[in-house]
Formats: sequence, C-alpha cells, structure tokens
Amino acid sequence: MELALVGGSLRPGSVSERVLRACADLAAEHGARSTVLTAEDLDLPLYRPGSPHRAARELLSALRRADGVIIATPTYHGGVSGLLKNALDYVEDLAGDTPAYLDGRVVGTVAVGWSEHGAATAVAELRTAVLCLRGWVTPMAVTVNSVPLSTLDGLAADAALRSDARLMRRLEILVGQVVDFAGTRLVTAV
Repeated sequence: MELALVGGSLRPGSVSERVLRACADLAAEHGARSTVLTAEDLDLPLYRPGSPHRAARELLSALRRADGVIIATPTYHGGVSGLLKNALDYVEDLAGDTPAYLDGRVVGTVAVGWSEHGAATAVAELRTAVLCLRGWVTPMAVTVNSVPLSTLDGLAADAALRSDARLMRRLEILVGQVVDFAGTRLVTAV
C-alpha cells in the first residue's frame, strides 16, 4: 500500500512537516509505504493547467500512485497555506485520469495552528477541498496546537511532539483510518 503525505509549510522542520513524518512512521507500522512531499517538493509556480514543472509532475505522480493521502497544513488566518492551496489546485490536472482527481482515495487531514480553534477552521476548509476533489475524507481529523512546540528546534521538537500521548493517539487513529479504508478500496493506478 502506498500513501502520499503532503505538507503545506514553507518552513523546513515546521510542526506540520514533523507531524507528517510522524504519520509516515505510524503508516510504516501498518505496513504502508509513504512518499512525503514538503516545501521543497511543493515549490510550484502558481497553478496553470498542464504545467511542465518538474515538481508538479512529481506531486501528481505521487498522488496517482497513492492508495491514500494525508495532508497537513499550517493555519494562516484561519485557512490553509497558500503553498498547499496551490498544490491542491494542481490536482485539477488529474481530471482526465481514471479515476479522476482523488476519486477512490481516502484522505486524512491535519491542521497546525497557534490555537486549536484556528486549526479547526483550516481543517474544515481542507476537508471541503478534498470532497470537491472527490476524495473520501476520514472521520478523524487532527488539529495541533503548535504553541508548545514553537520554541523548540530539531530533535527537541520531535521528542516533544512524539511524547504528546494525546496527539500521537489521534494521529494513530487518523493513519489507521487511512490505511484501513485504503486497504478495502484500492485505487487502480493509471
């Protein structure tokens, strides 16, 4: 089983990137392979249909191969990051595929913000976008309060994130739902 994990922060080592990497580790425990796409991989020009940009081809290739997807975004003013929104716009280039867009793929959503309220609005926006792209949204969505992690760097931030039992349990549930559902409805690759 193949998962695409897409992160929407320009800051390397951001909390949303760390959350995606924790999800990749949890997915591996379920026997799933993950392709993690973060800022460098999503360095795309503004969406233009049929863009020949290398990063766009790689993003679309990862989504085509994926049985399931997990998307994590930082919360900017109650919404998803511009980087992630632009990457989601590129999914329009999958319209002619069979299956089209994210059809048949389960998608888990995570939003990271300075408050869980702000993150909740970003999760709602993300879930709406996924539904419009024909993805199957997991019942579990995860919001992450980044304040406790914002002053930590590197290994300290990873350790703090992974020692948060409540957060890790919610991520386990999210990843479990993605893997379980993807296992019952495998997408036929294009």
